[in-house]
Amino acid sequence: MGQLFCVMAPMALFLITLAGCMSDEPAKPVTVSEVSAAEFESALRGMKGNVVLVDCWATWCGPCVKKFPHLVELHKKFGDKGLTCVSLSMDKFSDPEDYRQEKVLDFLKEKKASFPNFIVANPKNDEEPLTKLIGDFSAIPYMVIFDRSGKKVWSSDEDPKYTNAQLEKMIEMELQKK
Repeated sequence: MGQLFCVMAPMALFLITLAGCMSDEPAKPVTVSEVSAAEFESALRGMKGNVVLVDCWATWCGPCVKKFPHLVELHKKFGDKGLTCVSLSMDKFSDPEDYRQEKVLDFLKEKKASFPNFIVANPKNDEEPLTKLIGDFSAIPYMVIFDRSGKKVWSSDEDPKYTNAQLEKMIEMELQKK
């Protein structure tokens, strides 16, 4: 009996641990939508009450691709504390012949970006209104933080040498404000 317990106890512990890792909630699907500046602004307005971190990036931008996993980490770390991470792909700003929505979506799925993901639909029409909304995103990667009221409180062009640790501190400070 003692030997059986020694064999069964680790198995039971394994099954309990496995059950704890399995969630009743299925993983959120990763999606992406092409949006106009007005649609993006409307989406941001719908996020009021949360701190919002927008990452402007593109699949053809090496530094953007390198930094993107940190956005996913921030989402995991602070998402349940009131942070909404948003990715805004600038892929259409490059060669329109090279653009493929599937390429953007495949990248987002690979990175497990289960937060709101958008692609600027019409760069010629949307550049000016987007600049008014989020700031000068002409040099990507570009990030911007909006407080819970929807007011822009920081952007990476104001502080181009920011570190991941500094970004996390700013997010924590904004999340503490009610």
